[in-house]
Amino acid sequence: MQNSELQQTIAPDSSVLSAMDTKTERTETRTYEYRKLASMWSSLEPEIQRALWKSDPLIPPIINSLYWMWNHTKTCDPQDPSQSYKPFPADRPYLKVLHKVWIKAPIMFVEKSRTMLASWWIAAETLHWVMSRQPAKGIFWALDEDRAIALLDYAKTLYEQQDAIFKTIFPLDRPLDRQAYNRLEFKDGGLLIALPGKDPDKIRSEHPTIVIIDEAAFIQNGGESFDIALSSRVPKMACISSAAPGWFYNMTKDARPVPLEKYL
Repeated sequence: MQNSELQQTIAPDSSVLSAMDTKTERTETRTYEYRKLASMWSSLEPEIQRALWKSDPLIPPIINSLYWMWNHTKTCDPQDPSQSYKPFPADRPYLKVLHKVWIKAPIMFVEKSRTMLASWWIAAETLHWVMSRQPAKGIFWALDEDRAIALLDYAKTLYEQQDAIFKTIFPLDRPLDRQAYNRLEFKDGGLLIALPGKDPDKIRSEHPTIVIIDEAAFIQNGGESFDIALSSRVPKMACISSAAPGWFYNMTKDARPVPLEKYL
């Protein structure tokens, strides 16, 4: 397929400003698609997907959140003052497994330890999903406000540390230092909210696209929160926790190992 055919298939929206200060006409003609591409990707013909993927280096990180984590943003490690900001480690194959399950499954439970970067990973998946599929809305639900805000702060760090071009393609509605302490709002309607797990009905009232329940085993009404999110038909939900007795363990205790080759 010729480039002219590709451009005709993914025509630009002239009302949207250029996604970057670019010297290439190619980037200018695809500005609108960069902002909407993740939402429309599955509707494109496979040959168009392959052509775009190979021809444009911005496509992989917009479509594949794990590729974006590995190559285009950084976490923060305050315990390493010599290099506080670091990419996600590429030598942890379980991140690839978690990513593929996240993409395919509407609900997932993750038992984790503190050294697995699971909280950073789910903050990154949620940020990328909301950022690239606006006006999606994500809720970080935790035992108390401090823990919920910690996840949101991870997302804010990942947004700030990503390559400048992606902050231009997916702009905030106001600068990061002027955002509310418990919200991250995007210009095209995307929204991340940090909520303490005290009133599960808030999940229903927010009509979220994604609900993340962090340290779910330690939230007293965590099971009720999960039930409300489930009954509200939230499209994607992840419950992440260290192991502990309670509703979370009751949900995961019968899990059995499965071969992971298809996820690697």
